[in-house]
Amino acid sequence: MASAIPASINYQDVLPVAVPAIARRRRFYPQNGTQFDNIGTSEIRVEIGSVNSLLDPAHSYIEFFVRNITNPAQTCGLDLGGGHVLFDEVWVEQGGRVLARQQAHNRLHAGILSSAQGTDEGQLSESITQGQRGLNSGAGGAVNQMTPFPQPAADGLQYVNRAHNTDVQIPVNGEIRMTMPMPTGLFTQNKLIPLPLVNPSEPITLVFSMDIAPNVGVWSGNPGFGGLQINRFNYVAQLIEVGGDVLGQLRQMQGMSGGQLTISSTDIEHSQGNVQANFNGEAIIRIPLRKRSVKSLLFQCNSEDITNGPGGMQIWDFYNLSFGGSMNMDNYQLKVGSVVYPPTPVEVWGNNALNAAGLRKGEAVMELAKALGTLGYTNPTGRLCSINYGVNTNTAAGIAAGPNADGDNGDGANIIAPGNGQITSTCPFGLDLESFQHTAIESGVDSETMALETNLIINIGVITIGAEAKNVHTYLLYDQHYYFNADGSITYSN
Repeated sequence: MASAIPASINYQDVLPVAVPAIARRRRFYPQNGTQFDNIGTSEIRVEIGSVNSLLDPAHSYIEFFVRNITNPAQTCGLDLGGGHVLFDEVWVEQGGRVLARQQAHNRLHAGILSSAQGTDEGQLSESITQGQRGLNSGAGGAVNQMTPFPQPAADGLQYVNRAHNTDVQIPVNGEIRMTMPMPTGLFTQNKLIPLPLVNPSEPITLVFSMDIAPNVGVWSGNPGFGGLQINRFNYVAQLIEVGGDVLGQLRQMQGMSGGQLTISSTDIEHSQGNVQANFNGEAIIRIPLRKRSVKSLLFQCNSEDITNGPGGMQIWDFYNLSFGGSMNMDNYQLKVGSVVYPPTPVEVWGNNALNAAGLRKGEAVMELAKALGTLGYTNPTGRLCSINYGVNTNTAAGIAAGPNADGDNGDGANIIAPGNGQITSTCPFGLDLESFQHTAIESGVDSETMALETNLIINIGVITIGAEAKNVHTYLLYDQHYYFNADGSITYSN
């Protein structure tokens, strides 16, 4: 019987297996301009290529400056999600082929990921890198955001990391330097991307589409569509330069694998449904996406109605990307073909008018953690807590209208969605669909092979969804495989 020496006493195992390589940093800039806004060019395109270097996406990031260029002058505060809230769509393409696309990208980060997956420690980093409030920082301007609230405290000490920016965060002609990771699947996995195997005349291209200024936060007044400008945008790439023998080995491996090298990752696709005002009963939200391995579902319910508040209410008066509610739903489940997941629906807290509803959120938030793959963590639900999960704003009107939120932005006379410097409030939901967690590729639900119709089923009891129509934004997480082909193209399957 063969025996092996344990690693702890194997003194011959001195160095890890490696190849000769040099790590270096390089900036890639847009090919279609230097300044971007929604009056001129709103699409940012960055080409990434190298003939002798591999890209390490785990140690690369995006950097840009966002400037307030409103005229007449208005000041603003950015929503949760930092730099991500500026872009309503992000995609990756190569040779004219779209490899991955995230629509409603800013809503995904503001309304779901920032609060449910981010941590307090992460928000401290974002207070430096993405214009978010950290601990008891003041609000607005470079000096205030580096200065804690004095005693006695205002909302900062009361809510710590649960307070929104105020609308004086970015003054006119003021700017913030943003740094953040690239958020799509090919760039969120740990393998090096073999840039030398990509046709140099058809490089990988990162594309960012800016959202209009009123959507990205709160403003002191009408900013116009082009009130924010992005400049000095660049992708700071960590490149690993290797020799020709290593590239030869890569091409040999490619040939041995049928002319392809494969990188597996996960991607996210968005779809949207609608539920009419004052609806109750069973709401069917169609999800027109077919994938071979759906890992999980995330969704958020929100309203874009600005007629149910005070006269003159505008979309920039509250944080419309992050705020959402439960629509007074009793439960939900996903139906793929004739099969429902899970067989017993996920229970929500029902009637928001009951104060006891605030004590019934445990099942929904645990299913969200399962969908995000964080259930086994010490802190599985990120920054969500009893004072900011599925609640109205912390004003007297918001508390009187809830305090639990159905997703209405107004109560007929007041704004009850969080606004200028008020408490953060999000209401994400999730559903885990993977059979073998973290141990198998493509172990999710297959809706593609049999062309199965996919629907989110939401049950609302006697209490209706509220006085405003609701949008239900759904995000499917699925397995995707990228193939680096011998002709220099990149294709994919999902």
